[in-house]
Amino acid sequence: MKMKFGAIFSFLLTILVLSVVTASMIIPVNDRAKENSPAPSKSPVIGENWNLERVDFIHYAKPDSIGKPTKANTCYKLMGVKWKSLPVNYIINPTNQDGLSYDFVVNTISSSAENWDSQTSSELFNNNYVVDYNSQYGVQDYKNSIVFGNYPEGNVIGVTSVWYTRVGKEIVEFDMLLNDNYQWGDATVDSSLMDLENIMTHELGHSVGLADIYTDSCSSVTMYGYSNYGDIEKRSLENPDILGLQSMYGI
Repeated sequence: MKMKFGAIFSFLLTILVLSVVTASMIIPVNDRAKENSPAPSKSPVIGENWNLERVDFIHYAKPDSIGKPTKANTCYKLMGVKWKSLPVNYIINPTNQDGLSYDFVVNTISSSAENWDSQTSSELFNNNYVVDYNSQYGVQDYKNSIVFGNYPEGNVIGVTSVWYTRVGKEIVEFDMLLNDNYQWGDATVDSSLMDLENIMTHELGHSVGLADIYTDSCSSVTMYGYSNYGDIEKRSLENPDILGLQSMYGI
């Protein structure tokens, strides 16, 4: 009888433990669990619906020395995200501190967009851009804003922020800031200026899904991650830039 009673007690104890474990598994998630959860690595920002991420591409002035060259199989790098709804509308705020005319700013930006459009069968950018003097950088509002403004680091030429969905890897917005700490203009006229078309063409590469490349042997491509006053070689796309673009949007 003692052995029988012990077996019964052990059986009942097992049932009790299993009941507690099972109950703990079906407790609803606390409403604040999402709020308190850490962001995934390499994810500076997550949207309210918990499926948007943001990545910032910071374009630096080329330092005197950038160290040893790195190895790379190609001279382009994909972000792994792209637009699935085309063409992309964008907003230009032409306000600047260098006295650049309205026509120069909007025509240069439009020309930079066409540099990418002309290399794929997809129509990437809507030619009917919008001009809005109140448009701002860095506001996640599904408006693709291109503006001039101050950036706290002096050696940063420009920043392009890209928001995309974690599920589906779809770009939903980009914003671009051109640093007013630099003097902008047409470097073919004055080589002491930061060439607007040169930098815009590079930054728009980020807006469609291309990342920076830093390999020294790739320094002539548009998506090379450094620039300086007087540079104009990023105005025209090189073969690696085109291959990267067409791998996403077709020939």
